[in-house]
Parts: sequence; structure tokens; C-alpha cells
Amino acid sequence: MDIVFEINVTEVQHKAIEALRNLSFPEHQVNRSYYKQMPHMRALQYEADMLVGYLGLDYRAVKVGDEVYKVLGIIDFCVAEQYQGKGIGSLMLSEVSSFAEGSSVDFIMLISELDEFYLRHGYSKVQGIHSWLRVHEHTNYGVAVEHIDDLFIKPISGKEWPNGHLDWLGYMY
Repeated sequence: MDIVFEINVTEVQHKAIEALRNLSFPEHQVNRSYYKQMPHMRALQYEADMLVGYLGLDYRAVKVGDEVYKVLGIIDFCVAEQYQGKGIGSLMLSEVSSFAEGSSVDFIMLISELDEFYLRHGYSKVQGIHSWLRVHEHTNYGVAVEHIDDLFIKPISGKEWPNGHLDWLGYMY
């Protein structure tokens, strides 16, 4: 798996990401390689010259209750349909964890409805009140505050995830 800083992603890579992303998320198709906001990094998994796995990585601070944590967010994680069930997604999650370990990351976090998959890979599902910047098609629609029950977190630095209001300090993945 290659992790590429956003500023170094080539036009060919952007087109391949866009195609895989749009096939994987047909209800959220766009004419670009990201949905809401460009991530800081892209993780790309190839078979020969074909992009078969993709996820965006967003590094930021979030606030839970009174504590601030450094998180690595996983965005738009997808594997080409014909490659699903072959361990590619598991490999990619493992490599993201290895990438985050030993760095300044407290938690890896993501939003998903694939409970069994993420629980099997060491993530915990947490629920609570979240606030985030509501962004759609490059327009800011203000701050949303809602109960979210599809957040998964994985501790990296040994810290425990506290109960409390999660302020994303930006957009939600």
C-alpha cells in the first residue's frame, strides 16, 4: 500500500480514485477524487497497475469533553467489488495502524455501518453527541449538533476514549 501526501497525488491517481470511489459509493458520486474535503493523505492499494483499494487520511485535532486528541481519520474507505473478501481491506487497515503507531496519533477514527468488520480489526464503536461543520459541495452550512452512533475508534497512543461531546473542529468525514 502506498501512502501519498495529497499535494503529490497525480492526475492519473485522482482519476483512478474518483472512479473507484464513485463505483463504491453510488449515492455520493462527484466529479472529483474526494467527497466533502480533500484529505491530507491518500492510501492506495494496487494489483498490477489497477487501483483496487483506496482510503483518505485526515490528520487533525478533535475535542472530546475537555480533552483534545490528535486523530487520524479514515475517509471513503473502499475496495473494488471483484477484490472484496480477499483480505485487501484488512491489509489496508493494518498498514494504516502501523503508519499511525509511533507517531503523534492518539486514535484512528472513522464513520461506518460495517460494525462486524471494524470490531474484528480492533476498533470500538462509540456513540454520543457530535458537533461538526456541515459542508456540502464546497459550501459551509453552519455547525450541526446531533447524536451519532456509527463512530469507530482505535486507540494508538494508549489513551482511553472518554465519554462526552465530540467536537470535530471541522467537517465530519
